Parts: sequence; C-alpha cells; structure tokens
Amino acid sequence: MPFDIRPLDPLTASEDLLADYHLMRAAVVAEDFPEDPPLTYESAVGRLRTPPIEDGACRYWACHLEGRLAGSVRVALPDDSNSGIANVEVHVHPELRRRGIGTALLRPAAAAVLAAGRAAVLGVPVKPGSPGSRWAHGLGFAVTRSTVMQVLLVAETPPKSWDVPVRPGYRLARWTGATPEPYVDSYAVARQAIHDAPLGTTSHRETVWTPALIRATDRDLLDAGVEQRVVIAVEDDTDRVVGVHVLHNYPHRREFGYVHDTSVLVGHRGHGLGRTMKAAMTRWLADERPDLERILTTTATTNTFMIDINHSLGYRTARTMEWIEIPTARLAERLASSPHGAGD
Repeated sequence: MPFDIRPLDPLTASEDLLADYHLMRAAVVAEDFPEDPPLTYESAVGRLRTPPIEDGACRYWACHLEGRLAGSVRVALPDDSNSGIANVEVHVHPELRRRGIGTALLRPAAAAVLAAGRAAVLGVPVKPGSPGSRWAHGLGFAVTRSTVMQVLLVAETPPKSWDVPVRPGYRLARWTGATPEPYVDSYAVARQAIHDAPLGTTSHRETVWTPALIRATDRDLLDAGVEQRVVIAVEDDTDRVVGVHVLHNYPHRREFGYVHDTSVLVGHRGHGLGRTMKAAMTRWLADERPDLERILTTTATTNTFMIDINHSLGYRTARTMEWIEIPTARLAERLASSPHGAGD
C-alpha cells in the first residue's frame, strides 16, 4: 500500500490526529531514548504548537500507512544567523521502520528546503550507531559536531551542591522575563561570548545578539508563554555584565528546564563565574519551582571543562549525540536516485 503523506497543521489538526501523533512520538522516545521519562500528550502536542522561537517558521507532514500514523517530518527555517540552513526532524514509529517511510517523508521536506533557498539541511541529533544514524549516513549525511546531554534531577541532588559563593569583585543579579533596561547593552555583549564555544564543522551559527534583538526575543518569548530566567555576573568596578546563564521553561513541559546559554567574557574567565551562575539558578528554581523536576543542558563533547562543572553541580550525562548535516542539493540528488520506499 502506498504511503499517504499530507501536510500537518498543528493548529487545525483534529484531536484524533493529534492523539495518533502523540502515540507515534511516545513510541519513538521509548525506543530511542529509554533513559528519558515517557512523552506526555501535552509535551508532544505542545512542542508542535509552540516550537522554540529560534527555530523560526516550521512546516510539518505526516505519513499514514494502512490508516495508521506511521511517521512525521518537521522543517524549521531559522532566521538571522542561521538563515542559510534548515533543520529537518524525521520520526518513524519503531514498529514500521525499514519500509522507506523516513525517506518518503524527506521528499516533501527537501522540496520545501530547496524552495526556501537554504543551502544545508541539518538533521535532528542522533545517537552514534543508532538506527537513525545508520539511515542518515546511508543518505549521505555527515557528522559535524558531537555533544553530550546532561540532566540534573532537582529533588535527587543535595542542595549543598549549589553552595557556590561569587568571587570578590563580582556580584550576581537575576530576573524573570524581560531584560532590565540598565543591563541590556552589556548583556548583549556578554551573550556574544557563547561564540567561543566549540561548534565543530556544523553550519549552525550562534545568534549575533544586539540590544534590539534582546528586546525582540524577550517579547517573542512572552508571547509564546515561555518563562525565561536569567542569572548574570556583574563586575563591581564597571557595573557591566560579564557572564550570563539563561534558562527557558515551556508551557507544555513545565517540569523541564532547558539551559539556553552559559557564557563568560574572555577577560573574566577562570574565576568560577560559570559555576556560580549555574548554582544560583538551580537554587532559585528549587526554591520557587517545586514542580520543576529536571534541568537539561547540552555541551560539546570536547568542552570537558564545562562538563566537569556540570557534574560538580549534580548533573548526570544522559547520552552522547551527533549532529548531522548534508548540502541541500546533494540530498535532493540522493532522494532523486533512491528507489522510492528504500531506507527507513
């Protein structure tokens, strides 16, 4: 029976379709990421309807096979620093893999990426040696970066792990939501320090922060219902922001906190400011958000310094992930020459 692939609009989809989508995605998580908690309906559908704002415009397709939702694909078209790439995320129900569903879903996705004029396709990060990794490599995707995901289980971590004093000469400040105007200019500069983090050979680029973009992003997060918490390190002598630690909490997954950025300006490194800001954030959350169960952060595997800092605060390494990428034109050629139905 041929695949039935149709666009999926998360805002107008029927409840039955959304329920089927959740069952498919929950099965994928259980199979591919057994170390994660079960994926709830609220989390699956909420991410469809409220993707991270840095992903830009998103389009979706769903594949049905014999009346069953067998898989989906998402194409995200970020703006600004990443206007040359597209992020493509393919999921196939574990019971229906090896029938060509993933490859079939890539066809409308690749056409959309070509139409958008994006030069490179970045796939969702995959576990090394996993079925998804083997399928992507078979299509010509290459590994461009390796990261570890680390998880802090708040209730299981001794609070004394977060007793980290700030070094003399600096102080911490914090806020929820919009950036206080007195900090905006130096805060934008301090967020640029994330550009020093190792990125491998990926075409993904870190955001080029400006005061205007800080303000616009704050408004977008508020409109999306995303809670943004920020802890900063301020130099006493200059009153300038020299370190930032940013965490986002999404309305559809209130029990998870996602670390967005941690960075310290070059001239202020080696003073433990990163660890101090992370510790202060965690204690703040533990005190004010008893419903928040875990905090997740992703770090390049080569950044052993930050990985060790996270371990000292109670984080555990959950898994290693590989970022994969292919030029859009090459992917289109591979799909054109691939037998329909081959692959995942």
